[in-house]
Amino acid sequence: MSETTTSNDRTAFATASAVVPVMVAGGCVGPFGRKSTQSLGMIARPVVRDAIASSGYDFDDIQAVFVGNAFGGALTGQESILGQVLMRDLPLNGVPVHTVKNACSSGSDAVHLAWSAIAHGQYDCVLVLGAEKLIHEDRRLPFTTLATATDHKPGSEGRSVFIDVNVKRAQDYMETFGATPRHFALCASKNRFHASLNEKAAVREPMSWEVILADQVVLEPLTRAMCGGLVDGAAAVVLVSDRLYRRRGYGGVRISASAVTSAVPNPDAVGSATARAAKLAFEQAGINPKDVSLAEVHDPTAPQEFFDIEELGLCGRGEAIDLVEQGETTLGGRLPVNVSGGLTARGHPVGATGVAQIVEISEQLLMQAGKRQVHRARIGLAQMAGGLLGPDSAVSTVHLLEKI
Repeated sequence: MSETTTSNDRTAFATASAVVPVMVAGGCVGPFGRKSTQSLGMIARPVVRDAIASSGYDFDDIQAVFVGNAFGGALTGQESILGQVLMRDLPLNGVPVHTVKNACSSGSDAVHLAWSAIAHGQYDCVLVLGAEKLIHEDRRLPFTTLATATDHKPGSEGRSVFIDVNVKRAQDYMETFGATPRHFALCASKNRFHASLNEKAAVREPMSWEVILADQVVLEPLTRAMCGGLVDGAAAVVLVSDRLYRRRGYGGVRISASAVTSAVPNPDAVGSATARAAKLAFEQAGINPKDVSLAEVHDPTAPQEFFDIEELGLCGRGEAIDLVEQGETTLGGRLPVNVSGGLTARGHPVGATGVAQIVEISEQLLMQAGKRQVHRARIGLAQMAGGLLGPDSAVSTVHLLEKI
């Protein structure tokens, strides 16, 4: 048996042995944007308070805290005990606090660890916080810090190394499947429209695909409006066991699957980290990808959304082009994707994004999403991919949520 197969079998065994259903009790996403006058704690603590208030539970009910933050050490100067510092002045009575640093998957990996702790009976009520402050007086520092989430050489001055990688992937996709820059502009315009309906989004001005295509070129085929910018923000969610939640006597949202995978040396042979995480999640939940009502995916640039939904199995290879062209990934379409606005428009405060996705999907399933509500949403998927290790994402997470 190969090492990869053994690793996947162990992951499958671990997820299959989860016996306690995990519910989303409540959550909150704070406004994303440039918050140069606010500390990370000032951004995070109000979101924690609102999340707990929305859950119907109290601070005294919280048994553990998991905090996702990728770059606090470099950008805020708090390399260690960051979670404890952010929880300071909150009435949590000394509960265990764990900080997760896993690049763009920091928040979603924190959700996974909280889910696992409840699913395996360790706790009944857990708080997850994702928070990040990327705006810094030294404008070069965030880009050099982002480069620490890879084993690649840093990108050109003033540009993230991830842009270079995304450009190469976009060019390969265009050559293989016939996509054009117009298709990427259509996707970016779609997410701008979604973000215009989201009062928490960093960028709320709609933009036509023609304007996006004509915007300043970063690197061909990417224009500036196809790329997400640096923002600050926080999101929090309260997860509880089904046995605790069902005392309320009504239905809600269950996390039916939580899968995490890491990069392997040859993803072409066994599948990317995202593809493998999706396979594990769908198997764990017993859900067919065709049954997914909506998806929130990791799209730091517009082309990445195409790659994500194909690797997740939500459509076939190259089919994302037609889905975007026909409006099927737009609100009202067959498979709405990134109705929050996604990373390119809602914003991507790295550690917060994965938690924000869980809150967004939960609100959609509970019919609480307002103007951006997906009609008859029953099953939602949230996916994040963190860092780069060789040719693949260093870590990928996939969560499946169901309305029950």
